[in-house]
Amino acid sequence: MTTHNAFGFLFLGLVMLWLPELAPAVAASHTAFGASTRELWLLFMGSVNASLGGGVLGWQAMKQAWIIPAWLEPAPQLRPPLSPPLHAPLRAGSF
Repeated sequence: MTTHNAFGFLFLGLVMLWLPELAPAVAASHTAFGASTRELWLLFMGSVNASLGGGVLGWQAMKQAWIIPAWLEPAPQLRPPLSPPLHAPLRAGSF
């Protein structure tokens, strides 16, 4: 999922969550308990969409925060120079 899709899911979910409060005629209650199926569906799907979009955005933010910038990485440790290689012993009489 791209960042644009995640923002779309987040904002659509928030609109679905706020819709029963902003436009109560959309989810009018006709039952004795005061809850309508439309309102419950909007609240459930709004929660799912907002959670999905917010979760993806949070995951992408954590991935970006985990990357260490090059200027913060420690300098490489310098190794001491190696000793000169040892030569094989010469045979007697050979130069």
